[in-house]
Amino acid sequence: MKKIVLFALFASLALGSCGDKTKDADQTATALVAKPTPPTAEGTLRVLFVGNSHTEYFASFPQVLEALAKENSKPLEVKKLVEMGVSLDRILASNKKEADKIFSATDADGNYFDFIILQESTPVAIQDLEDYKANVKTIHDLATKNSPEVATYIYGLTAPFEYNGSDYKEYQPILQENGVMVAQSVPNTGYLNFSAVLGAAYQGKEGYIAVVEGKDQLRFTDSSHHMLNDAVFVNSIVLYQTLFGETPKIPQQLPLSTGTTDHDGIKIMDVEKGVSNPGALLKIAANFK
Repeated sequence: MKKIVLFALFASLALGSCGDKTKDADQTATALVAKPTPPTAEGTLRVLFVGNSHTEYFASFPQVLEALAKENSKPLEVKKLVEMGVSLDRILASNKKEADKIFSATDADGNYFDFIILQESTPVAIQDLEDYKANVKTIHDLATKNSPEVATYIYGLTAPFEYNGSDYKEYQPILQENGVMVAQSVPNTGYLNFSAVLGAAYQGKEGYIAVVEGKDQLRFTDSSHHMLNDAVFVNSIVLYQTLFGETPKIPQQLPLSTGTTDHDGIKIMDVEKGVSNPGALLKIAANFK
């Protein structure tokens, strides 16, 4: 898995004055959006991820979700359209052949996809609300051609700054507000408040320690702050709970990142080795059912 510089995020976020944002960035935004109702599936549940490196980079939401479902005997098929460092519309354009294929496939129950998880790029999610809405609507409209009852979720992004720093406090409420408004603008769409889950971990809930010997255990401390194993682990449990309505049994091994250099990748490893405190993170996730 090659680690490359995706974009100059700080330059992209040169917004000027954004107003006085003083509310808690980790408030429970999910209360503002009704939970979508998935179709009644016959046989295997099918989930589509559309996103960039915040969906799959150091560790992978699609791969961890798939492994959790397997351990818990939940029939699940995961599809993904993932492109590094770009917005939803560019992901579709770069994967047109695959997108055309999956949005024309059919299933016996009348809905090829049961759930879709949409992750917009951070600059668009902060600066371009109308583009954000339009990109999500485009994918929703494509999906409902073969999945008219699909339940869609907006991936709640976390601002790529130090937690509780001034930049985080300024931009996190914007990300949250825009994500909620996008979810409200599309039928049968909810909001996955992943940032609140990370907030609980950063706050030391359930005895979790986010910074060990100066090293952030949740996010890589570059300009993009990609999630590391701990963060993908806890939020994958929250995602599983959202889709299946129960906390999963955690397998001994999961597909996790081996590191953060150009020579590292994802491999099956013991959870106790790849995650700093899986017990505490499981308890945190259980609070977000």
